[in-house]
Amino acid sequence: MMPRRALLPGMLCALLLLGFAGKGLLLLPSSPPSSTGAGDFDTGRALARLERILGDQRPHPVDSEANDSVRGRLIAELRAIGLNPRVQEAVDCSAMPNSRVVSCSRVRNVIATVAAGPGKHVLLNAHYDSTPTGPGAADDGIGVAALLEIAALLKDRPPARPVTFLFNEGEEFGLNGASAFVREEALADEVDSLVNIESRGVSGPAIMFETSQPNGAAIAAFAGAARRPYANSLSMDFAKLIPNTTDVVEFRTAGWTVLNYAIIGNETRYHTPGDTIAALDPSSLHHVGTEALAATRLLAAGNPAQIKARTLVFTDIAGRLFLQLRLPIAAVALDLLLLLALVQAYRRKALGRPMLVSAAMVFGGIAAAAITGVAAGLLRPGDFWRAYPLVTYLAIYAVTLLAMAAVRKRFGEPLDPWRLRTAVWLLILFLGAVVSIFLPGAMIYFLVAPAIALAGILLSRRSPRAAAWLAVAAALVQFVMFAQLLGLIELLLIDGPIYAVAPLAVLAALPFMVETDPGRLGPLLLALVITAALLWFAALLLPRGSADRPAAFNIDYFRDDSAGTGKWAVASKQAPLPGDFPGRWRKAILDYSPRTRWVADAPLIEVPRPDVRMIRNEPAGRGRRVWLVLLPNGAGAMSVRLAESAALQRLGTPGESLAVPNKGRPDKALIRCSGRSCDGMVLEMLLADRKPVVADLFATRFGLPPEGAHLAVRRPANTHPQYGPDSSIRRRLIRF
Repeated sequence: MMPRRALLPGMLCALLLLGFAGKGLLLLPSSPPSSTGAGDFDTGRALARLERILGDQRPHPVDSEANDSVRGRLIAELRAIGLNPRVQEAVDCSAMPNSRVVSCSRVRNVIATVAAGPGKHVLLNAHYDSTPTGPGAADDGIGVAALLEIAALLKDRPPARPVTFLFNEGEEFGLNGASAFVREEALADEVDSLVNIESRGVSGPAIMFETSQPNGAAIAAFAGAARRPYANSLSMDFAKLIPNTTDVVEFRTAGWTVLNYAIIGNETRYHTPGDTIAALDPSSLHHVGTEALAATRLLAAGNPAQIKARTLVFTDIAGRLFLQLRLPIAAVALDLLLLLALVQAYRRKALGRPMLVSAAMVFGGIAAAAITGVAAGLLRPGDFWRAYPLVTYLAIYAVTLLAMAAVRKRFGEPLDPWRLRTAVWLLILFLGAVVSIFLPGAMIYFLVAPAIALAGILLSRRSPRAAAWLAVAAALVQFVMFAQLLGLIELLLIDGPIYAVAPLAVLAALPFMVETDPGRLGPLLLALVITAALLWFAALLLPRGSADRPAAFNIDYFRDDSAGTGKWAVASKQAPLPGDFPGRWRKAILDYSPRTRWVADAPLIEVPRPDVRMIRNEPAGRGRRVWLVLLPNGAGAMSVRLAESAALQRLGTPGESLAVPNKGRPDKALIRCSGRSCDGMVLEMLLADRKPVVADLFATRFGLPPEGAHLAVRRPANTHPQYGPDSSIRRRLIRF
């Protein structure tokens, strides 16, 4: 039994762990009401439409017969609502910024407008294609369902200015539908506002994670409309850094006021066969729909372009409060708080040992989490936390608290609490100022709690009791704000690294941990060692996958004609293969993908053999212009990857080729095509010299050859393909 003198710090650490465990409660969308009034979003009705549109829930990628069927049912639903949809058809080639990959497909966008009065249009966008891997009930069925219900409500009660609904095709392949709309659709010139709906999971709240820049008009609309706001300016900074993209990439250049919503809960079903209607949380659909409806009504009632351009930093608190501040004011406030904290730290002699204790707790906690996280990965390779992520994250948090408590005890002698508190908040403000240089949206997280804490520090000599309560309030506000952010990061870091949460966890716990008496920490350290050990033991033994959260397991067949070899390949995110999985496997990287896979020898199996025919080759200055015809020969997708030495300048369809950067990712420029229209598609490329070009030609047929059935039937339980279906890929070399 823990001695009484150690009871208080023990309870404190237990409460911190309990807070870390329960932080997901801060991210719960409200459940759909049992009944709805006139003009309210009806979740049941939206789900019923989605069920009719998806039909048998087959994958329906761009330019496929399955997507033709989905489009037909979508058009029928729009007509049943009373709208007159039309189809925009185009062949589009597009590329991400600074990317050397050009993606081409034939798209058919479905467009319908609710028009009541004159004015610029508010555009609502969702894509109706899925990946070849799954049915896309959330990605982006949730957007399709929400848009249809909103369209029905606005049809009955038209807003002041027109609202157009764009159901685009080809987002999953290369944002082709959005690109075609902006590039070729005349209606795009009549739009001034956009509400985009996306998904990176099947549950969770509707997070408004991206806006137009500057964001003043968008945030004014969001704040004015949101009922349960979930948004923060830090996510805007991260959206620029992560490789994931949405249609907003193409819409951003149009200069519209943009609100981009998504759900991100349980990413294990994202781009998988498990993205089904049964897996989609109705509460998430309800939240997405109600938020998008409110934002649309507000945008359609006025002209957000008239709002003065400005940049804001902002965050919600548990979806109940929404804080926003102009960026320059936030920067000045952060600087003033930092200066005030520095002055108080100097006056209270907190810059010496108190600051060392605080800094050692921060960096000790982060280091301990990183070391144990790396060690766990060595003991059990792969994303072993996938089925039960909370257990592993709690293990990380327990180790973090253990290290912080150990540092606190190591420094030994008690310190004046107000000296230590002053040092802690000075350190937090300093770290916040450094982070905000690179991620300005983070400023909002370093203003509220430090301001409360500094008010307590200033009052500590005049009114100790009031100051103590302010210290508690500051610590609680700090924990809630950072714990909610931790919850979002945990959802995003499904692939790890799991220890990336440690810096935020340390900052959330630090104001509490400095309150402990180092002389009373001995029994607590033992309790934390036992807790962390038990949590890590459980994390390393629990299954990688569960029925609700399956593990990733892709099986491919790869035939390389240039090498005369065939290979079986399994992508399991570095997880070892089951002992009874047939074959002799080794780790390797095959030429069709940079991912490390398990590879075994396979026979040469007849799968679609791609071909390219050069139909024109003309001088162009010192270089030449080449026209090629694609011949997939039965493949669902194909690509041409040029040698790194190729002096490529432009790539795409004739007359509409895109400039390709000299440097970027990947090193070898690539053009790819998906769908039926690839057969006979003509490509044009401009080369800066007239040297012969060597290129890799790849063809992909979705599904394994019959010879791979013995592997498919041995796929481990609670696993499924993710990001791509089991596929048959063939490679050959060409010269032109």
